[in-house]
Amino acid sequence: MQLGDKVAIVTGAGRGIGKAIALRFAQEGAHLILAARTESDLEAVATQIHQLGRQALVIPTDVTQEEQVKLMVDLTLKTFGRIDILVNNAGLGAFRPIYGTHASNWNKLLEINLTSTFFCTKHVWKIMRKQGGGSIINVSSLSGTRPYPLYTAYAASKWGQIGFTKTAAEEGKPDHIRVNAIAPGKVDTAMRSGVPEDKGKILQPEDCTGPVVFLASDEARFVTGQVIEIEWFGPES
Repeated sequence: MQLGDKVAIVTGAGRGIGKAIALRFAQEGAHLILAARTESDLEAVATQIHQLGRQALVIPTDVTQEEQVKLMVDLTLKTFGRIDILVNNAGLGAFRPIYGTHASNWNKLLEINLTSTFFCTKHVWKIMRKQGGGSIINVSSLSGTRPYPLYTAYAASKWGQIGFTKTAAEEGKPDHIRVNAIAPGKVDTAMRSGVPEDKGKILQPEDCTGPVVFLASDEARFVTGQVIEIEWFGPES
């Protein structure tokens, strides 16, 4: 097991990519802190983790609210005594033309996709620094590395997340805090449920977990500031 007895926080852990990462981490031996707003979703994931013989702490959290993030981190430290891994996965998608994007839509995307990454990183950082290091993985998007029409607000938040990742990685080197990101393409999650497309020709949430396990593990102990792109390129027929 690559993550034996490590303690990992995963935000947006109730469904989609976050759920897949949490379950894969448990399979790799980690204990999980599951954070999201919908407690029932988190409890269902926790049940699966317990069946794998790992511990799971459910903490309903709105990661756009700094006080809630601080409480989540404090409860984690009180329960486990350390935090080895943080996965900033909580996110929201919205695809509109620039002229049809209201300020409230813009601000909401930035809060959920970017500001939450800052809040969680800020409060986990203090603990990782004291304990001698840790791994932070941000779930960005190919929209944060390539231009797509109608994705302006979403792309701004994801490009910002990658800029945050690379700069934080430099800041973390003296304290052995590694900061990396993954950038998946189209993934079959609730965010894309209304999109008319062949779901057999896009990523499944589980396809994103391998690179995250690697980045969280000691195998990547000298890897920081990197963005791993994950894109479906299966057969066309």
